[in-house]
Amino acid sequence: MNGQFWLVQNRRDIDNVLTFFRKSLEDWNYERPVAWKLEAYSTSRSLNQNALFHMWCGQMSKHFSEKVHVSPEDMKKLMKNEFLGTEDVVVGSTTIPNQLRSTKSLSKGEMHQFMEQVFHWGIDHGVTLTNPQDSEFQRARNAQG
Repeated sequence: MNGQFWLVQNRRDIDNVLTFFRKSLEDWNYERPVAWKLEAYSTSRSLNQNALFHMWCGQMSKHFSEKVHVSPEDMKKLMKNEFLGTEDVVVGSTTIPNQLRSTKSLSKGEMHQFMEQVFHWGIDHGVTLTNPQDSEFQRARNAQG
């Protein structure tokens, strides 16, 4: 039951969504409480954002590998630990504590904020990160002024 998602796009969807939500609440095992968070829908991070972030991890890896071996995957873990932190992951009845947060669940805005932090971290550590003018990251920066 963990991680169910309902999208209400208009008032006609309300009764249908509430029926499924009620069924899920009735089926919940209540070993752990359930929370319901009402928020505006935003699409998850884009493939464009994800690709640019992975490019940056490669660039940072290359930069720092002159001093210490660090893979692009290591850089990804470092950045996620630094700026996204950890969370407990529930798999069935097992809780795995302190796992790095995934970028998959981030909204486009949250991913942009994370990328801003990574971009500035790179600058602060002497890494020049590619920032194409046509990237979604740069377009968002331009829109913010």
